[in-house]
Amino acid sequence: MSDTTDANKARAAVWFRSLRDRIVEAFEGLEAEHGSGTPGRFEVTPTMRADGGGGLMSVMRGGRVFEKVGVNVSEVHGVLGERAQ
Repeated sequence: MSDTTDANKARAAVWFRSLRDRIVEAFEGLEAEHGSGTPGRFEVTPTMRADGGGGLMSVMRGGRVFEKVGVNVSEVHGVLGERAQ
């Protein structure tokens, strides 16, 4: 891949992780502001792919506002298979 492509991929990965962080923060803010009892918090689990990608799996269960909500991000590498192209 070209240096430009690699730089664009890296920039996109940072942007999507930042977006995930903002969404998680907004959901946790709603949990803190509404309802009674203990507000829900996200459990964050890093993920790794065999082909070199990976990401973050973020799940909140049993919150005051949200029964279950997930906000995930994944960075995937490789070549699309012929059927996917």
